[in-house]
Amino acid sequence: MGKFDGILLCTDLDDTLLTTDKQISNENLQAIQYFMNEGGYFTFATGRAPSGVKVVADALQPNAPMICYNGSGIYSLDEKRLLWNVALDKQAIKVLEYVDQNLPEYGIEVFTEHDIYFCKEHPAADIHRKIEKLSSNQLDYHLVRTDWLKAIILSHPEDMERLWTAMRRTPFFERYHFTQSSEHYFEILPKDVSKGSALLKLSELLGIHPSRTIAMGDNQNDIELLRSAGCGIAVANAVEELRNVADRITVDNNSNAVSAVIHSLDLGMLRF
Repeated sequence: MGKFDGILLCTDLDDTLLTTDKQISNENLQAIQYFMNEGGYFTFATGRAPSGVKVVADALQPNAPMICYNGSGIYSLDEKRLLWNVALDKQAIKVLEYVDQNLPEYGIEVFTEHDIYFCKEHPAADIHRKIEKLSSNQLDYHLVRTDWLKAIILSHPEDMERLWTAMRRTPFFERYHFTQSSEHYFEILPKDVSKGSALLKLSELLGIHPSRTIAMGDNQNDIELLRSAGCGIAVANAVEELRNVADRITVDNNSNAVSAVIHSLDLGMLRF
């Protein structure tokens, strides 16, 4: 019997597990390895597609399937395939057409199971490609025929509130789940799909009760994740909306936050 048998620790990547310069600290690596060696399940809960996680997974291989696409998919890194997913309906194209026609300065990306398409360029797209080492796969969204797992509207930080305001005034706002995963990314997901709903599905697949899960995050797209977990933890650099729903707040992402949580669990200071 390991010390952490039957516990699932699920962490966001950017600005949670990863430092500001997109690295995993040695302290976090060692603590996570200890957690897994002692029987714990560890994985990522990210907005990224599996292809965008390769660099991180090469440094740290989780021992549980990964939540990806902000909850639209659960992916096995071992088997290199989706175990479960939910796709946007065909009417989601109308959201992108609305943005294209009424907010032409914003960029557009579409995610499918095997590809990320850069459908309308924006300076934030270059940042995305660089961070996740993605190829420049350009295609009009009207020509993306396979199922869309999510779409992203790319924005400058100062323009994000205008996008939120515009979308709230449309009928799309009740049909889909909209969330913000960074200062640049406004995400479109199927209704009732989130990292939180995917955490409940992953718990079911692993045979773990949701009360035995720990979730960590920093941004608005982690709200449902923390709410669904047995213990939801915000890093100190998290946005206010997330801090307000967290059960606990730990140190910031540049101060070995995941290691700090595992240390607290190890010492019995974290109980849930």
